[in-house]
Amino acid sequence: MTLWEIKKKQTALVDGLDPTLVPAVLQRLNEMGFASGQGIKCLRRSPLRGPIVLQLGDCVYSLEQNIANRINISLS
Repeated sequence: MTLWEIKKKQTALVDGLDPTLVPAVLQRLNEMGFASGQGIKCLRRSPLRGPIVLQLGDCVYSLEQNIANRINISLS
């Protein structure tokens, strides 16, 4: 399952990042805390396939579909 498929108010654990991501994007996601085993919660889903808003630890991020589709998760 990918992060794009998470529903509003649902929690999950990050399984891993797609290794074919551009190295700069992969590095930035790692810096933001998107690491295996990290808990994540969907706070909001924008209409019309807009970005999703996520809570990761104490931080809140928004990700567009093309990035969220490359982050694998498992529901907790």
